[in-house]
Amino acid sequence: MISTKKLITYITFFVLIQSGLYAQVNNIAPNIIPAVHQWQAGSGSFIINAATVFKFKPSVSTQKTVAIFLEDLAALQGKERQSGLQAKRGKNDIIIKIKPQRHLTQLQRESYHLEIKPDKIIIKAMDEAGVFYATRTLLQLIEQSADKQSIPCYIISDIPAYPFRGFMLDVGRKFFPISQLKDYICRMSWYKMNQLQLHLNDQAFHGQHYAAFRVESKTYPQLTATDGFYTQQEIKDLIQYATDRGINIIPEIDAPAHAMSILDIAPELKNEKLQDGQLDVLNPKTTAIMEKIFDEFVLLFPSPYFHIGTDEYRFKKATTTEDRKAFAAGFCNYINHFNRYIGAKGKKVMIWSGYNEMPGFTPIDSNIMIDMWLGNNAKEEIKAGHQVVQSTDGWLYIVPGTNYYGVDNKFLYEKWAPNDFGPNQQLNPGEPDLLGAKLHVWNDLGPMGFTYHETADEVAVALPVMAEKLWGNKMSPSFDEFIKRVDGLKNVPKVNDTRLLNASKNSDPIVDVDFKENTLPDAVNKQLIKPLAGYESKSVLALDQHDFVRLNLPADELEQPWTLSFRVKKTDTRDTTTVLFESPYGTIFLNLKDKKSGKTGLGIARTVGYKEYAGEGEDFYRQVFNSIVPVNKWTQITLTGGHNNCTLYIDGKEIESVEKQFVCPLKTIGSSCGHLSASSFLTNIKVFGRILKRDEIMTLYLNAKLLVD
Repeated sequence: MISTKKLITYITFFVLIQSGLYAQVNNIAPNIIPAVHQWQAGSGSFIINAATVFKFKPSVSTQKTVAIFLEDLAALQGKERQSGLQAKRGKNDIIIKIKPQRHLTQLQRESYHLEIKPDKIIIKAMDEAGVFYATRTLLQLIEQSADKQSIPCYIISDIPAYPFRGFMLDVGRKFFPISQLKDYICRMSWYKMNQLQLHLNDQAFHGQHYAAFRVESKTYPQLTATDGFYTQQEIKDLIQYATDRGINIIPEIDAPAHAMSILDIAPELKNEKLQDGQLDVLNPKTTAIMEKIFDEFVLLFPSPYFHIGTDEYRFKKATTTEDRKAFAAGFCNYINHFNRYIGAKGKKVMIWSGYNEMPGFTPIDSNIMIDMWLGNNAKEEIKAGHQVVQSTDGWLYIVPGTNYYGVDNKFLYEKWAPNDFGPNQQLNPGEPDLLGAKLHVWNDLGPMGFTYHETADEVAVALPVMAEKLWGNKMSPSFDEFIKRVDGLKNVPKVNDTRLLNASKNSDPIVDVDFKENTLPDAVNKQLIKPLAGYESKSVLALDQHDFVRLNLPADELEQPWTLSFRVKKTDTRDTTTVLFESPYGTIFLNLKDKKSGKTGLGIARTVGYKEYAGEGEDFYRQVFNSIVPVNKWTQITLTGGHNNCTLYIDGKEIESVEKQFVCPLKTIGSSCGHLSASSFLTNIKVFGRILKRDEIMTLYLNAKLLVD
């Protein structure tokens, strides 16, 4: 394998120097993420416009790359796509030159050389992959120009440091629609990431029985998830979409642990000596069924890699030592069997690390690729002949909504290196069997975890951080400086990060309902509007146990940052759990009982009504505040939601703040899911797409007090 340094030198000598340097007008490095390896500033700019013509040797792949470039350019410019393919002579051309060579490494395939002159742009590469990455660099330069068409003149020679630059998304425990997967593909390609791992089956944690297998199975139709799945044709289309953007999709079917969805259709594979969701590897039927499953899906995914999971195979406490050793041997035999079975179909098999912690360890095949989520033996794995990917859980795991794991982006950018697996596990720089690293999103909460926008926010900075560290040229001296660069490149073409509710940062509320005009978004429930006793000109919403009102907004909830304020008078003397506001991702309760402490108070949770998908008693899914709303007295409730923060105000005064992140539920006032609504009067309901300041919250209280008191 040619080293990165040698290849850059090769490209620079034979291409950059021979092309001639332009008069340097400044010493400002191009803001590209990931940072380019070598650059030379020129004078002037290339203006891309309707007269620009792409010139290249006829090729389906190159034509696709050009078409994607033009689509993305139009998205950045807010214009209709230009054809850019007409054949005519003239200046202002973008010329693509591919000089293919035999036996290219992945790094060589992805390298490119870019010459930007005032009258033309020349892209030189040894493979189509390099051409595509050159277009990403051009688009990032365009995005930062005021007119979205000026490209400053540079000569750039670029190449990644690692061939495996990955991102994993857990779609097994939380279904992501195809549109969302395409958004992640666009984000990845923008930052020159190249491996998307889809964790296709799993079960949610924390006491709930929720399991799903996300790809349509024609061999076992009952295996296919009923609450969200991908048809095989959708998978094929998605693979093509990703391939056109330089991204390989790695399928992961996780077994013999994390396999509750398989046990749901084949309960005979269960063994009482194993923890829930574990297949009995000593049962021959396990091998037979898994062979049929792999037969179907190995053929569906053209990826050179196929991930078979094999993490966290666990026994029950009462299992004897002899039984543990037998299961451990069977587990390693399972790994070897499917390595050879799937390998015979032309795939490189990947597994998670940790198998060697089993009692009575049985060696596994040395050609298996190890996904190192436990990095405490990286050196030993390489010594045993394995290729490895850096996936250390403490550094590279995002678990949205929980209080464990989490990525420290500042640490990753300033101190972490892909070859560092922890104490005494630093690999030599340039270790050829370290292929790269991978960022992960695990949806342990299941369907009721973070919304799509919340998850995207969690990834928004971590993904470019990983991209720059894996491309191998850390340009910014600090994380704060890096963030400034990221901010200039946030507008990823064809990715919709806009919240559906108008979350303007001005003083105007998104929702403003006081009922005094006898109006309500849900016309069906106008009968719930009652005159306020003693105030003939004022009205309130009168909820009883089975009443609810649909707000009919563009979205059912608002993600952070948000403020919800309302005036409420409780009319029921009981402390029964009742719903004030509800949505698919959250509920606000007038009364919620904390089953650990026994206390009851105003509460908020990631749940639909009383159904807690994430299990009973998990305190990062819900919060019972130390506050009981009084009976027959008007009370001003204000809640603010920020990143890992939720604060309660009563009558304008801060009562309690917690480090938990919730959505503002806005599908209904009261519960539409058959749960009890809060028997109460409500008015002056306001929702803001920002966190209000304390003085603003006090002003809301004082103004509302004048309305009804």
